[in-house]
Amino acid sequence: MFSILKVYRGARRWVAPRGGLKRGQKAKDAGRALEAAREWKAATAAGNAESAFRLGLMFLNGDGVQRMNVEAKYWLEKAAKLGHVGACYEVGRLLLGRAADGGALKWIKASEGRLSEAAVAANVNALFPHGYIYESNPIEAVRFLKVAADIGHGEANALLALLSIEGRGCRKDFETARVYAEKAADQGSPEGMFRLGDIYFQGLGVEPNRELAADWYEKAAEKGYVNAKLALGAIYEAGQGRRKDIFLAGRYFTEAAENGNTQALYKAGMMHLSGEGLPRNLPRAETFLRRAGKAGDPRAVLTLAEFYSRGQGSEPNLREAETWYLKAAESGNAQAQFIAGRLAATGDGSVQSLPEAAKWFLRAAEKGHPIAAHNIGSFYANGQGVARDPAQALRWFLVAANADVTQAQVRLARLYLEGEACPKDDEAARNWLERAIARGDAEAKAMMGSLYLSGVFGMRNNDKAVILLKEAAESGFSAAATQLGHVYAGRYDLAPSPEDAIRWYRTAAEAGQSEAQYWLGSILRHGAFGPTNLADAAIWLTRAAEQGHAAAQFELGVMYCTGEGVEKNLSMGARLYGAAANSGHVNAMHNWGVMLLKGMGVDKDEATGMAFVEKAGLVAAAAGNR
Repeated sequence: MFSILKVYRGARRWVAPRGGLKRGQKAKDAGRALEAAREWKAATAAGNAESAFRLGLMFLNGDGVQRMNVEAKYWLEKAAKLGHVGACYEVGRLLLGRAADGGALKWIKASEGRLSEAAVAANVNALFPHGYIYESNPIEAVRFLKVAADIGHGEANALLALLSIEGRGCRKDFETARVYAEKAADQGSPEGMFRLGDIYFQGLGVEPNRELAADWYEKAAEKGYVNAKLALGAIYEAGQGRRKDIFLAGRYFTEAAENGNTQALYKAGMMHLSGEGLPRNLPRAETFLRRAGKAGDPRAVLTLAEFYSRGQGSEPNLREAETWYLKAAESGNAQAQFIAGRLAATGDGSVQSLPEAAKWFLRAAEKGHPIAAHNIGSFYANGQGVARDPAQALRWFLVAANADVTQAQVRLARLYLEGEACPKDDEAARNWLERAIARGDAEAKAMMGSLYLSGVFGMRNNDKAVILLKEAAESGFSAAATQLGHVYAGRYDLAPSPEDAIRWYRTAAEAGQSEAQYWLGSILRHGAFGPTNLADAAIWLTRAAEQGHAAAQFELGVMYCTGEGVEKNLSMGARLYGAAANSGHVNAMHNWGVMLLKGMGVDKDEATGMAFVEKAGLVAAAAGNR
C-alpha cells in the first residue's frame, strides 16, 4: 500500500496537467472518446495522475465507452497510487462492492463448448487484460478512503463515518464515526452533515438529540442532499425534533420525491392520495406511487394494487391491480400472494387458473397467512388446482384453525367426524366446533345443532339444537333455516308446527336454498300443512329444479305431464324426468324409461327406455334389501 506522503508528493502531478491531459479532454469534449482514452493512457504512462483519474471515470460512468467497473478500478487505482485524492475516494467506494463486467461474462458463456478452457482463458486475457471481475474488499476500501480523508476529502470522511457506524471494513465505533462526520461537515460535505443528523437522531454514541439532528438535516438539505429532505419530512410528520407540521413534511417529501428518492415518492404519493399534508390529487398520487413501485418499494406496490382494485377516482381496473399484486407477491408479500391467489381463483384479474391460485395460496400460507392456509387446505381437500391430498388438507386446516379461522375449524370438525386423514374423533370435532361457535360462526352453530338432533355426541338435545339453529338462521346462514323447517315439519320426533315449518322453509327458499325450495313446493303441492297452492308450488319446485335438485325435477315433471297447476307439456315433463333420472332419482328413472318406451314427449327409444326401467327396478330392489 502506498503512503500518505506519496499522495502529497503526487498531488503536484495532477494539479499541473500535462499536454496529453489537455488533448485528451479536448477530444472528449468533441465526442471522440477513443482518442481521449489514447491520450490519457499515454499521459498516465508518463505519470499524470489526473489523466488516469479521468480515464477511470469514463469507464465508471460509461461516458463514451462501455461501462466497465473493473476497468474503471484499474485506472483509478493507478491515479490513486500517483497521488490523486479523488481517485482514492472512488477506489474506496468501488471496493465496497463486487463487480463483474457483463460483456466479459457473456463472451465467456458464448465460448463454452466451442473453445477449450485454455483458449477461453487466453482470449479473456487478451480482451480483458485488467481482469473482468473483482470481489468486495471493505478493509482495503477503508485504507483508500482514509488516505483521501486525511488530505481533507469531505465525502471520504462522510463514507468512513457510515462504515464506522456499520462496522464494515473497520471496527464498529460510534465515537470514531462522529469524528469522521464532524470532519466531513466542516469540509462542507452534505453527506457528512446528514450523517451527523443520523448520529444525533438515533443516539449513536451520544445522547439522542432530535433538535440537533434536525439542525444538521436542514444544513444538508440546504445543500440539496436528498436523504436529508426525506429525513426532515419524517421529522415534521412525526413532530420529533421540530413542531409537527404535516404541510412542511409534505413539502420536504415532495422535494425528495422529485429527486427520485423512492421512500419520498411513496410518502408524497400517499399524502396526495389522502389529501393530508398535500392537496388530494389522484393522478399525481398515482404517478408518484408508480415510480416508487417500479423502483421496488413494496408498500407502493401493494398500495397501487389496492388503488386499482378499488378504482379510486375511476372504475376498478382489476387487470392492472393484478399486475401490481403479482409484483408484490413475487417480492414475498404474503397479503399480496393471498390476493393474487384469490384473483387467479375467481378470474377477476385476467385468466382464471386454479393451479395458479393454489401456488399463491400455498406461498402465502407458508408465510403464515391464516386465510390462505384455509384456502390451500380446501384446495387439497377438493383436489382443486392440486392433486387431492387429505393429509395436506388436514395440515393446513390445522394451521388456519389454530389461528382462529372459523371456516377451518368447521372443516376440521368434519374431517374428525368422518375420520378422513385422521382417526375418527367426535370429541376433537366437538372441541373445534365449540371454538368456532365461541367466535360467533353461524355454520358451526348450524352443524352443532344438527349433530345434537342426530345424537352424534352420545346425547340428543333438541332444545340446544333449536337454539343453535335459530341463532345461525337469524344471522343469515340459510342452511340452518332449512334445518329448522325440517325440525318443525316433524322430521326429528318433535311435534310438528306447520306454521313454523313453512316460515323457516320460506326463509331458506327465498335465500336460494334448493332443499328448502323443494320442500316448500312439495308441501304446497300436496297440502301437507293446509290448503294446496299449485301455482306457488310450481314456482318453488321450478327454482329448486333449476339448481339441479333431483326430487324437485321429478315432482315438477309429474306436474307438467299431468297438467297439475301448470299447462300440460309432455316434452317439458320428459326433459325433467331425464334430468332427475341422470342424477339417480329412482322414480324418475322409471318414468323416463316409460316416456322413452312410448315416445311420449321425446323420440321413441325402446332400448334406452327399457334400460332405464330395469335400472330403476334394480336400484329399488337393492334399497329394499338394505
